[in-house]
Amino acid sequence: MFARSRALRSPLLRSQPLRGGFGSPRDHEPHWIENWNKDHRAGKDSLDWFFRAFNSTGIYEVFLKSSPRFYGFMICGGMVGGYYWSRSWDHMWDYINQGKLYRHNPYVYPPADEDE
Repeated sequence: MFARSRALRSPLLRSQPLRGGFGSPRDHEPHWIENWNKDHRAGKDSLDWFFRAFNSTGIYEVFLKSSPRFYGFMICGGMVGGYYWSRSWDHMWDYINQGKLYRHNPYVYPPADEDE
């Protein structure tokens, strides 16, 4: 009887716990997803210099990772960016039309008459 009950309980009496399983940290993705994740574009892309510079700034971690901070960054960035975009075109317009605009040609008073 003891041998029989031990034989029935043997699957339950494992010396090591099971490794992996659904939802565990050791659970593997399907093979094609693991191959996809192994294929990194680092060093292969023509804009690799830009991605390295952008990642070194930490802008993503600070501003873009959280939704409220992302929206705040977009709104404030749009306001500041729009202001300076407008100012840059105003300066370009002034440079192209130098001497033709009213503010570039101040009024010169005629000389005063000496007979008065």
